[in-house]
Amino acid sequence: MSKEASVPDDLEVCQQELLHTQYVLSQTAAACDQLQQQVAQLKEELELFKRFHFGRRSERFVPGVGPGRLFDEPGEPSETSPVPAADNPAQIEEITYRRRRKGHGWGQLPEHLPRQEVLLDLPEEQRQCPDCGQPLVRIGEDRSERVDIIPAQVIVKVLVRPKYACPHQHGIRQQELPPSPVPGGRFDFGFLAHVLTAKLADHLPLYRQQNQLARSGLTLGRSTLCDLLSHGSRLLAPLAELMQRRLLLTDLLGADDTPVRLLDRSHPQGVRLARFWLFRGFEAAPYQVFFFHESRSRDGPAEFLKEFRGTVKVDAYGVDDGVYLASDGRIIASCCLTHARRKFDEASSSHPRLAAEALAIFQQLYDLEDRARESTPEQRRALRQHEATPLLVRFRGWLDEQAATALPKLKFGAAVGYARNQWSALINYVEDGRRPIDNNDTERDLRALTIGRKNWLFVGAPTAGPRAAVLYTVVASAARHHLDIWAYLRDVLERLATGGVELASLLPDQWAKTHPAAIHEFRRHEQEGRAAAQRARRNHRRLLTQAHANRPHNG
Repeated sequence: MSKEASVPDDLEVCQQELLHTQYVLSQTAAACDQLQQQVAQLKEELELFKRFHFGRRSERFVPGVGPGRLFDEPGEPSETSPVPAADNPAQIEEITYRRRRKGHGWGQLPEHLPRQEVLLDLPEEQRQCPDCGQPLVRIGEDRSERVDIIPAQVIVKVLVRPKYACPHQHGIRQQELPPSPVPGGRFDFGFLAHVLTAKLADHLPLYRQQNQLARSGLTLGRSTLCDLLSHGSRLLAPLAELMQRRLLLTDLLGADDTPVRLLDRSHPQGVRLARFWLFRGFEAAPYQVFFFHESRSRDGPAEFLKEFRGTVKVDAYGVDDGVYLASDGRIIASCCLTHARRKFDEASSSHPRLAAEALAIFQQLYDLEDRARESTPEQRRALRQHEATPLLVRFRGWLDEQAATALPKLKFGAAVGYARNQWSALINYVEDGRRPIDNNDTERDLRALTIGRKNWLFVGAPTAGPRAAVLYTVVASAARHHLDIWAYLRDVLERLATGGVELASLLPDQWAKTHPAAIHEFRRHEQEGRAAAQRARRNHRRLLTQAHANRPHNG
């Protein structure tokens, strides 16, 4: 039978088969499109993973890649930033900086370090001249210094209290024992400060501290060290509560959270996720307040912020979950521009040109913040209103144009959708010169906990979370002011145990004023040096870009 004979002669049957064939083809085309999108999405994720694992981790944007600075108005340089002439490279060269070459140590070792002299003299038989046999005469000496270290020593303080009795048997008098961090315990405040510093500032789990103490000749059980942490939290709790009260009395703070594993015997897997929240104050309350919650539900931050009125710098999670939207206007959420920028940076592999356009916009916004860094809040707000607001308006128009064609499941489409969905919270930083453009400071300070989490791995019990939050609050706030953590804790713990002290005087910013020797100035200098070098690089790049834009082009 021929092939044509299989075609039905009935017109209605042919129409039905044709409709069925069209349906199958449409379904196949839809499935093919879906598979192509999945392949593109998986390619993006693979490229992002390869970049994360093997490539450059920095999100720094190089202006030479892509179209350059979008939305620049030709022939209209900013009044607040002079543009160098294109034919005057000397003016550009003025802002270059020289990186200080790292040396191999101090020119002179600190004078306060104790010196131990070691005499390296000639043996007696070598103190005679080999030619004439006469005894050698000492004519001088050379001195050289080397830094050595003696492992920490654990000492036992023997408290001797003489007893005095009345000859007429009117009683016995004796000096009372000084307070102890552990009632009736055998540990002093310096030891407790050492355990807290090692655990929370140096990120040493307790089992490693056991090894350290054993090298010094003291063997302690881990439960003993756990008890010390608990007593330290009990003593420091009033100070942490004071920091929290002062923080909540302000009208501006930053917030971020990170997960931790919480041991829970009632859970089928024996462990579940909990959260630590960091609420970072600004100039009015320069403290880092940690808050522990057993889930990531909005009940955690809502409970902490129930008396707060003002602006909270957050990522988009807090807005989507209703923590701030459900506050009836009492709390204003200001979203982090770095989060929005990061999504475009992740899309640079699959959409290099469009991602570069978006990154160039963020670069201009951050250039404005650099220029306003030393300005007053009023001056910063005026600059943002004058220059950042028009740029943001045009950026929103660009986002709307891209949204018409961007696929939402790909990285670029997700970045466009994120920026448009959070738009009002992303741009409201221009309304107040005190609001930061991003939440980078809070994210950076949260690393004090995330670095330690890699070592201690989990929280041992639900009751241990709030205790850890108290300890991290005090230690991280002291580190923010570049204090010697051990010296600060040693003094504060003893004064809290003794009582009769004004609690406000123990706050890190106040304590630093009366203990200037306990401030690690080298940390402050390092921080200022890095910031100055970064500003110099950005300023140099801006001037070069402006010079290139104003250079006459042929044709």
